[in-house]
Amino acid sequence: MASQSEPIDPIAAWRDWMNQSERQWNSFLNEAMATDEFSRSMGRGMDMFLNAQGQMNEALGRILTSMNIPTRTDVMAIADRLASIEERLLSIEMQLTAARVNGAATAVDSATSARIAPERPPRTRKPAQD
Repeated sequence: MASQSEPIDPIAAWRDWMNQSERQWNSFLNEAMATDEFSRSMGRGMDMFLNAQGQMNEALGRILTSMNIPTRTDVMAIADRLASIEERLLSIEMQLTAARVNGAATAVDSATSARIAPERPPRTRKPAQD
């Protein structure tokens, strides 16, 4: 009897090639990123990006100001002020609610005490003496 060989699986071969390739690239890139030169170049790139972004923000701010349109900073400042106003209003509302509750409780207490022992007018007349 002839031995039967297993069929070749092209997907398995491709998967093995991808895994080996990925390991090799990971190894190469990890070694490259571990160097001081890579860190310095990334730092320089980040500095250039932040500088360009700052210049763009300044230029856009001048353009928006000249067009009388608020910038993001202006809108954020207004949002902060609005949040502060809302917090103060909430505090005032809570104080008013507490005052109403305390006032209602005081009114209920006085009504209850009036029912229990009604106030009598002061006695100003003296009884006649015989």
